[in-house]
Formats: sequence, C-alpha cells, structure tokens
Amino acid sequence: MSNQQTRYQRNLEGNNSHRPQNQETEVVDFFKLKTILKKNLPWAILLIIIAVFVAFLYVRYTNVKFQSYAELKLNKRSEASVFGFNPLSEESSNLNTLSGEVELIRSKLFLKQVINKLPLDVTYHVIGRFKDDERYRFTPFTVSYDKSCAAYGEKFFVDIIDKTNFKISTNQDGEEWVSQKFGQEFIVDGCKYKLEITPHFFNTESLTFTISTPESLMSYVESNLSVAPENLNANTIKITFEDYNPYKVQEIVETVSELYTEYSKEQKNKANQLKIQFLNKQLKQTESELANYETYIEDFTIENKTINPSDDVSRLIAEMVKMDSILYGINYQLGEIENIQKQLEKDTLSFDKINYLVLPSNMQPLFEEFSELKEEYQLSKTRYKKESQVLLQRKIEINVLKDRINNYLSSKVSILKDRKVTALARKRKIESNFNQLPAKTNELNQKMRFYSLYEELYLSLMQKKTEFEIAQAGTLSEVDILTPANLPKNPIGPSTNLIYIGSFAVGFILSFIFISFRYLLYDEINSIHELERLTTIPIIAKISRLSRYVAKKSGVIVSEKPRSQISEAFRTLRTSLDFIGIKEGKKVLSISSTTSGEGKTFVSVNLAAILAMSNKKVIILDLDMRKPRAQYAFNLDQNEMGVSSILSGGIHWKECINNTKTENLHFIPSGIIPPNPAELLEGEYFDHLLKELKEEYDIILLDTPPIGLVSDGIIALKKADHSLFVVRADYSKRSFIDDLHRSLNLNKIQNISIIFNAVRKENKGYGYYQDYYNDNNSKSISTLKRLFNI
Repeated sequence: MSNQQTRYQRNLEGNNSHRPQNQETEVVDFFKLKTILKKNLPWAILLIIIAVFVAFLYVRYTNVKFQSYAELKLNKRSEASVFGFNPLSEESSNLNTLSGEVELIRSKLFLKQVINKLPLDVTYHVIGRFKDDERYRFTPFTVSYDKSCAAYGEKFFVDIIDKTNFKISTNQDGEEWVSQKFGQEFIVDGCKYKLEITPHFFNTESLTFTISTPESLMSYVESNLSVAPENLNANTIKITFEDYNPYKVQEIVETVSELYTEYSKEQKNKANQLKIQFLNKQLKQTESELANYETYIEDFTIENKTINPSDDVSRLIAEMVKMDSILYGINYQLGEIENIQKQLEKDTLSFDKINYLVLPSNMQPLFEEFSELKEEYQLSKTRYKKESQVLLQRKIEINVLKDRINNYLSSKVSILKDRKVTALARKRKIESNFNQLPAKTNELNQKMRFYSLYEELYLSLMQKKTEFEIAQAGTLSEVDILTPANLPKNPIGPSTNLIYIGSFAVGFILSFIFISFRYLLYDEINSIHELERLTTIPIIAKISRLSRYVAKKSGVIVSEKPRSQISEAFRTLRTSLDFIGIKEGKKVLSISSTTSGEGKTFVSVNLAAILAMSNKKVIILDLDMRKPRAQYAFNLDQNEMGVSSILSGGIHWKECINNTKTENLHFIPSGIIPPNPAELLEGEYFDHLLKELKEEYDIILLDTPPIGLVSDGIIALKKADHSLFVVRADYSKRSFIDDLHRSLNLNKIQNISIIFNAVRKENKGYGYYQDYYNDNNSKSISTLKRLFNI
C-alpha cells in the first residue's frame, strides 16, 4: 500500500493541466501487448493447431507422388569446326548436341510412339473412402472399346459382383446401374465396350475407369516428363517422370529410354540402308545385261560352231576390250562426277544417292560431313535469327567445304579427261588394225568385251554390298543406358516434414496477424500505466475486478466481505481521500463516468459504506434520474419518493431517506423519472438540498449520470467539493479520457480524481499472506474460464 500512496501523492502534487505535455510514446506498448496476448493467446494457439490439423488432413488424404528416372549417355562425337572455325568450348558444343536430343525426346512425334506402345489410354482407380488409388497393369480387368465413339473423359463406375458378373454406370449415386458379364460386349450411349478379366483379378466393391483422348494423354505425358542434360562433359541426359503409381512411372521412363535407343540405332543405319538399296538396284540391272550377253554368245557359238578367232583377232579384241573397259570406266566416272558437280552447284544434291564407287575413297567422309553441316544449318535456321552469328558461321563452314569438294572433283575430272584422250588415241589405233577382221568376229568380240565389263561391275557391286551389310550388322547404338528406369520405393511428395513446418509457419503467421489486428484495434484502457500516460489527473485508487457472480449477489461488498481484496481497495481509496482533505469539514463528493457499465454506482455505494464505517455520517443521492440503478444495490424496490420529488418541491428530503444495513449510511433514491432532470439540478432546490444535508451529514455522495451521455453529470460535478471519475479496465476507451479533458476544461472543473475500476488481479503476493484477502468463492473459477479469460 505504501507504493500506491507514493504514486497517489505524486499525482496529487501534479499540475492542473490534465493532458500530459510530454507524453511518452513507444513503438510497442508492452503492457497493452501483454494484456492482448493474455486474452488472445489461446485463440492464437488454436489457429496454429487448426493449421497443423489441416496439414494433417492434406497429408493423410492426398495421393503420394512417385518419381522414376534413367540416365543415358550419348556416344556421338562433338562436332569439330571445319577449317579453323572452332567452337567456343567443348561444353558449348556438347550442349548444342544434347539440346537437340532433348528436344527430340520431348517432341510430340516421339512421345506419340511412347503413348502407342503403353496402355495409357484407360486409367483404373479403386474407390476408397477418402481418396482413390490408381492401378496400373495390376488391374482386375481390361477395357476394350470402339475408338470412333468412346465417351472420352467420362468416368465409368464398375461394381464387381464375381468373376463373371459386374454392374456398370456413369453415375455412382444414380439408379442407372446395368448388369453385364465379363468378356461380352455391351453398349453404353451407342458405343461398344468389353471388359475382360486379367490374371490379377481381385474382387473389390467398386472401381472406376476413364478413357483419355490422345490429346489429353499427350498433355499428361508432356507435363510430367522431364528431360534435361545431366553432365555436359560426360554427354549424359537424365529422363524423369512423376505420377501417382510407381509401376506406371517406371514403365514410362523405361519405354522412353528403349525407344530413344532404338531410334538412335535406326538413324545410324539409315545411310547404309540407302546404299544397299542403291546397290541392289544396280545389281538387278547388271544381271539383266549379263543375261542378254550370255544369250548372244550362246547363239553365236551355236551358229558359228566356234568361239576362238585367230590369234590376232584375239589379241586385238583383248586390247580393244581393255580400252573400252578403260573408256567406259572413265566416261562413267566423268558422268557421275559432272552430275554431282551440277547438283552441288544447284544445291539439289541428294547425299543418299551419291555413287561413292566412282569417287576417291577420301571423298565419302567429306560428303558425309557436308550433309551433317547442311542439316545443322537447317536446324539452326529454326532456332536463330537470320542475321545470327551462328548462321553466318554455319554458312561459311558449308561454303568452305563446298569449295573443297569442287576442287577435288575438278581435279579428278581433269585427270579423267587426260586419261580419256590417251585411251581414245590407243583405241583408234587398235580399231584401225582390227577393221580388216571379219564383221562377225568383230561383233562377237564387242559383245565379249561388254560381257566382261558387266561381269567385273557385278562382282564389284556384290563386294560393296557385302561390305555395307557387314557394317550394318555390326552397328552399335550411339546411346548407352547408364542407369535403367528404377521402381521408386519412397514417394517424393507430398513432403510431410515440409508441409507440417509450412503449416506451423502459416498458423504462426495467422496468429501473428490476428494478434497484430487485435493490438491495432484494441482501444481499451487495460493498465494503470497506460492510464497514467493518457492523463495527469490523480489516480487515487485501483479496485480489483469482481467476478460476475459476486457482483450480482451483492452491491455493498465492503459490508458483506470486509476481509476481501475489494474491501481493502476501498479502504485504500478512503485513505487517499483523506490526503485530499475529505476528513476536514463536511464535503460533497460526486462520482461519475463517461458511459454506463464502468462501475460508477458500484463504486458509489461501496465508497459510501466504507466512509460510514469510519464513524462518518454519509448519505448517497442518486442523481441519475434517467436510468436509476443505485436502489438495487440496497435491495430497495420502491423508487417513487426521491430526488426528483424533492427538487420539484413536492416533498421534503427527510421523507425520502432510506436506511441501509450499514450504520451511519443513508440513501435517497432518484425518484420518479422526470421529463427535465437537467433543469431540476440547475434549480435552487438542489442548492438548498445540499445546504440542508451538510447540516446533518459529514459526507454527501452524489451518484451522477454519465457525463459522456447527458449534461446532468457536469451540473452535479460543479456542485461538488471534489469529483471522482470512474474508469473501468478493459472497458473504457482511450477517447473517454479525451472527452473528460474537454469537459473539464470547458466547465473549468479542477478538483477531480480518477478511480481505476475492475483491474485484473496479478499473481503476486507474499507467501502465506497472499490469500489472506481472498474469499473461498473467488478460488472456484474453472480452468476453461481462466484459459479463455472469461
């Protein structure tokens, strides 16, 4: 109590300026924050619990997702730039190669092959209580349907009865269930369907199947498939797929890997296949020519009975055959090379149809390199702008290689022409010697020459074909599967720990926002520290909060519970009033508040009772003639005779006095509610009443109406020697203090003090004596009420 008296004395010694001139400002009001936390902490904890519970429901009833992956290694060599135009780095070159392969795998044309190879068009689900479980491969039945009219995207519900019978419907809750048999076709909405049991048949209550369109399947695979370079230096690609069924994701990744490996092998053999096709065509033509010549020789032998002319003829023929063979080969080579030059100049050269037999062995790699550069240039045109440096560099490389090929071809043509001139001269000399031979011998020899020529050509073509077939048989794929598609054992999502941590964080953030809003919107005065910051009016007492049960049970607590904390608080108030000078002479005290519900009447009756206990004659006047309540504190039912009757001049005040259970304490009720209470208080009868009461009583206590609602209270405050203003904790607004300051300044009221009512009890005490003033009934508060501050 000494600490309180020191504070009250300090407040009483303050100046008359009610507003603090140097009001302390804080970024965070910790007293206010502590009160809000104490009141709302259970709700904040409840928000966190709700967030975590929602996360639990999400984890519990959300299908888990699996991921399968495979790693592939490309054995393609990095494309070295031609004639000094080197790439920036090996990594950039590998990146270009891998990027092209990645786009190939992700292309719709390639994914269409994957979709066609797998049974993805029909999805099967086992219906659960809260979530459906997808089945893949291990399904009790398979669905076949007419693709021209199937109900794509519609869910079919199947109720299996046994291995023979089932029911099907498109509405699970409807009555349109149709009984069917496994293995028999049936019609739904004009389209044929058939369900056939599998070795994995199991009898469950209900399943569903859905038929997907090719477009939706393509979108599904594209959205869940990921293809990306894994290691540029190692030339590796990683293929991953995510879905809710582990067997499904494994099979899709496995199929993508296998199809890509087969495709790579087919592309590598494509050139050899075209060469073999060309050689087969040439072999058929050569076989036809050889057959014609053999027929002619056979007929000539039968007709002439010989096939051996004279030695000269034989020799000449041999030489002419040799020259013709040489000239034929030269002309054939010249024709092929000139044709290649023309096509190369017009940029219409088909690399797959080039006859490399007529070219030097070192020319084939140049044409293959030129073909690859052309393909890269066409691919780059789709990726880069026309003026891109990459396109210019590719074009330069093509032109340089093209010039090199033309130089080789031109040099070869020049050599062949020289050889042709020499061969023609030799042939003309032999023919001049041969003209003297018989015509038939000449014709025979000519046929023999062509026969030998085609025979040599046939053998050469067969040899080349055998070489290409051996190369094709020994072709290895340029793709190695380093890590085959795995069957995932553990799901990748949802991440339980992450979701719980996130939900806790969300709950904490929501709680923080909730507390922040409560802090920002909280306008009630919750502590004496806050009240002292708002005003310099002396705060002469602090009265603890009273439970609703005790408050309703009795209005005069100090008489019925003299050892309670409330009674001690009013004794402290009485002591504080002694410092003001109440004990000196006869005084008029007025008690008011800003609005109803702040405990003005409760303070009035208990203060009057505690003053009366100190051997002072005290009388209470209930001046609230609009909404009187003081009579209920003294258990009085009649209110006809009171202040309103006295001030209207109709009755003497002594006729309205009511005795109370407390000795030396009398009470005059408000009386009948008048139409003009303010005018009655301003009249001379009120001054005369106070004058007469001072002759009989030591203290006259005026229970006034709230000054924030009506003007009656201000009138009463002006008549009092000292005024007491009641502020209720956690109820009165901060604006009430501003209204009080304006009213006091406007009406020039000086002698006023504040009583801080309904203050929450703090858990402080002095050991055994802590509960000295506590009544047993006050300890019976329930745990739930204490938790939620009610």
